[in-house]
Amino acid sequence: MTTATQTRSVIVEREIAHPPERLWRALTQPHLIAEWLMKNDFAPVVGHRFNLRGEWGGVLDCEVLDIEPNRMLSYS
Repeated sequence: MTTATQTRSVIVEREIAHPPERLWRALTQPHLIAEWLMKNDFAPVVGHRFNLRGEWGGVLDCEVLDIEPNRMLSYS
């Protein structure tokens, strides 16, 4: 018996009342990401593999997939 694996994606779009440059900093600077999400070793470089580390001890393995400065950031 074979079971199919289904891949799902989450896309979040929001209008935020701040200049793109300010939002970009919050999304791409590790110390700022840690303030609103989790500790990390993020670098805004396509292909960079990084971890998000939760205070509970959990670790999420991630990879930067695509970047368009001040406009779009995609990671898995």
